[in-house]
Amino acid sequence: MLAALAIIGAPFVPSLDQLRPFAAEAWLICTIVTVLLAPFFTRRANFVCGGIALVGVLFALATLVFIGCGPEVVGEHFRGMLLFDPVAFFWKIILLTFVAGVIVMWFATTAGTLHEGDGAEFFTLLLGATLGMCLMASTSNLLMILMSVELASLPSYVMAGFRKTHRIGAEASLKYVLFGAVTSATMAYGLSILYGLYGSLQLQDLAAAMTTSTTGSALLVVAIFGLIVGIGFKISAVPFHFWCPDVFEGASIDVTTFLSVASKGAGLILLLRVVETIGNASGFARTPALTAMAAVIGVLGAVTATVGNTAAFVQTNIKRLLAYSSIAHAGYMLCAVSLLVKSASAQPGFIPAGAAAQAILLYLAVYAFMNLGAFTVAALVWRQSGGGETLEHFRALGRRSPVLAACMFCCMVSLIGLPPFAGFGAKLNVLWALFQNGGAWWALIIVIGLNTIVSAFYYFRVLRAMYLETSTAGPISPNPLGMMVSVTCAAVLLLLFFGFGSLSRIATNYSQLYLSGPTVASAK
Repeated sequence: MLAALAIIGAPFVPSLDQLRPFAAEAWLICTIVTVLLAPFFTRRANFVCGGIALVGVLFALATLVFIGCGPEVVGEHFRGMLLFDPVAFFWKIILLTFVAGVIVMWFATTAGTLHEGDGAEFFTLLLGATLGMCLMASTSNLLMILMSVELASLPSYVMAGFRKTHRIGAEASLKYVLFGAVTSATMAYGLSILYGLYGSLQLQDLAAAMTTSTTGSALLVVAIFGLIVGIGFKISAVPFHFWCPDVFEGASIDVTTFLSVASKGAGLILLLRVVETIGNASGFARTPALTAMAAVIGVLGAVTATVGNTAAFVQTNIKRLLAYSSIAHAGYMLCAVSLLVKSASAQPGFIPAGAAAQAILLYLAVYAFMNLGAFTVAALVWRQSGGGETLEHFRALGRRSPVLAACMFCCMVSLIGLPPFAGFGAKLNVLWALFQNGGAWWALIIVIGLNTIVSAFYYFRVLRAMYLETSTAGPISPNPLGMMVSVTCAAVLLLLFFGFGSLSRIATNYSQLYLSGPTVASAK
């Protein structure tokens, strides 16, 4: 026994300093345990669990801001399994703020539809998925990439079908599981090939080996393809998007809201870290392999945006319409991820990694408020109409609830990318990043511009229903808490438009990816 212990060595017990950059994740774990124990001490378990989850997320956010950040904690931790950098920090701020908003939305809209006693399970799943999405942004280790993606995915599958008596939700959840199983297996296969080719689990070591090795090029293509398939599923990139509209329609609207931003944002940050690490190993030079990867991601982004916008044309269900909208916006951000190569016509001082990170972080910060506001209005209309989710239930909303209609107007116009709302600045910022690199990236600028024009059609269909169509339905008296969330999101979108310069500077300051050794500074 003693000999065995001597071989194994002393157990690894992290110090408080080592845990500091992951204090938010540690607090989420404590909150999950508390949520599971809460039903033993109260009869109103659902509301108590919701309150504990909200307080836990807010404490995790405060812990991250006041304890878990600082230049001294940037870098690799736990023997390279996890890492911490400004990009991961900024994403966690966005994610935890958004999840807190989703929980408040749940109290205002769908809390009454959840069977008493199911709250502990639901919020455990929500917090577990949030934990996985935090970790997705904080690793460049192949094993942790797989574990964090699965930690984010498995609870999401269950949440999608949590309405146990809802046939459409059960069917959507099954599709979600089947698609997820296939893409997870493909990603695991790709990651195993990467490890087999280069004998390391660290992405930085793999990227360095890729630039010097001349063997295994065919297997490398298969491995990278598997990795993109796994992450593309989380992003809902075409052609891995088929689950998204069905799941959005079948799931409870609070789950739909959560997946629309959290899942896609975590996938985009992880993909950004992977591809920019590979690009950094070769100095973002125009090598054939790196150029091909940038072209694939750029085309994937352009196709995803186009498919999302064109498919939304015929949608009458507001949740399906916003599902295709989220696919289109994921396409816009994928175009920014394609900034892997510094083109010959790039502006002096342009750094692809910094520009891509800044554009995506800023876009996600604005997109979180756009989607939270739009889905909250949809949830309030759903609640007041007894389960209505079609555009018909939005008819004459401007007369039936002027404040609610105004909030939806702000979110729709911002989703199009028009002033005077922050969506305009976010989209313009992506276009500016692509413009700075020049060359073939100008084609993506044209694609995004055309898609913006196309998207205006189906967003204005919602506005037309609210303001130009008539309805015999009576006035709406929405839940005050839900109204507060909607008004807050609309106000933030308006304020961020006028204060966009400050938001841009903040995103620029936090767009430093830890790729290998020192962080790669963002383009100024």
